[in-house]
Amino acid sequence: MTAPDRQPAHAHEQQRFAGVLGLVIGVVLLVGRGAVSRLVADLAEVGQGDQVLDVGCGPGGAAREAARRGGAVTGVDPAPLMLAMGRWLSRGPSGRGIQFVIGTAEALPVPDQSVTVAWAISSAHHWADVAAGLRELHRVLKPDGRLIIAERLTRPGARGMAAHGFTTAQAADIVAALRATGFADATYETPRAGRRMLAVVRAHHSDSEPS
Repeated sequence: MTAPDRQPAHAHEQQRFAGVLGLVIGVVLLVGRGAVSRLVADLAEVGQGDQVLDVGCGPGGAAREAARRGGAVTGVDPAPLMLAMGRWLSRGPSGRGIQFVIGTAEALPVPDQSVTVAWAISSAHHWADVAAGLRELHRVLKPDGRLIIAERLTRPGARGMAAHGFTTAQAADIVAALRATGFADATYETPRAGRRMLAVVRAHHSDSEPS
């Protein structure tokens, strides 16, 4: 998919997460998400010296969790309002080492092989082009860098808000796509974080050529 083809989806995300509705969505993204952020940071083994990329960072809850553990974090989101909320909420000590940058999964605004950890929490189901997003993640991760894609576990046939997430079949499709993109050790699991059941896909960057 070309950049012009992706632009309408980018513009749609900006419009969706704007104004009063955007503020409401931002609050929703914060409430009850601490357990998810902690689980993902645990799985990624974030620690001192990590360079962390949070794709679809929203108001920055997971970014601040990574910063508290010693990571230097770049939060990327297509919605200016989400980035503004993230900056405002990250003014204190918990926000040290975080920068918030506008961008999309399909065109990440970070250099090649510049991060040791990348994750996307409750954002991959919004991507306009999943294959392009995975290629970008492979580009920006350092060799043996860790990738986590975490979504709410949804049921097949769900509609509306209940469909915002991944079924186990969709998680398996992401695993296959990661392997084709050149990632190693791609697997998925369905852990619980607080009251929320998740579909979590994990992989490592590999220098090998995609199969």
